[in-house]
Amino acid sequence: MSIETADRVHVNNTAVGLFENVGPIDWDDLPAAAELTQRLIREFAADKALFRRLLFAVEHDPYLWAKCEEDVVEDKIVLWDDVEKGLRIRLRMSTDHQQQLAHNHRFSFTNLVLRGTYLHRNYVARNGFDENTLPDDVQPVMLHQDRAGECFTIHHNALHSTPFTELGTISLVLRGNPVKDRAPVMFKEARGREEALQQLEESREGQRSELSEVEPEAAEVGTMFWRVGEDRESAERRAERQMTKEKYHYWCHRLEELGII
Repeated sequence: MSIETADRVHVNNTAVGLFENVGPIDWDDLPAAAELTQRLIREFAADKALFRRLLFAVEHDPYLWAKCEEDVVEDKIVLWDDVEKGLRIRLRMSTDHQQQLAHNHRFSFTNLVLRGTYLHRNYVARNGFDENTLPDDVQPVMLHQDRAGECFTIHHNALHSTPFTELGTISLVLRGNPVKDRAPVMFKEARGREEALQQLEESREGQRSELSEVEPEAAEVGTMFWRVGEDRESAERRAERQMTKEKYHYWCHRLEELGII
């Protein structure tokens, strides 16, 4: 079964009135997309019965379950994915301290903070942002906080960072379809022990090597990697990132406990 076919089975088997009259979202018209998607994500979050129903159905839907992940500093649960409409909804939960990671995205999206806070920086990059960019080329131009109840919409080319300032920060993301195969990420703060960073520095031998498509657990300032879609990941990498049922049930219970669902 192709991804497209699996997607339609997922969508057709789960009636959601909120999305029925939504046409394909034109994310190139960002102001219009922001107005629509911010309304949709707020209405979705407010409908706790719907939120709960979709969350509890995820483990029984192979298409969605395959997209649920445990990463270095966050977990993700995909609740809905309509490729034809450019409308995917996922939960994002922080699990560890996150450094400043200057990055753009493979897709445009709207984010609603449900709990906790993001410390949000916007940057400009001298001569563009790619694998050849140096740390001093990336400078912050705005700093603000996104708190529980606040919503923002980001174009895929916007350069920003949103480190969690509180463990357990939770948000809902409504994202469009990818328009890039991969997007670069730069560490603006070091991650990991000094010994690990020293080993990384020695291995570089003074040259910028080809960027990894795996987020490193230790990195120095200026280290870059690519964020990629699941279609670029090996079966081994997908299995490594796959959320466990234990972690999924933990988050179901935690979201109930917090009154989010």
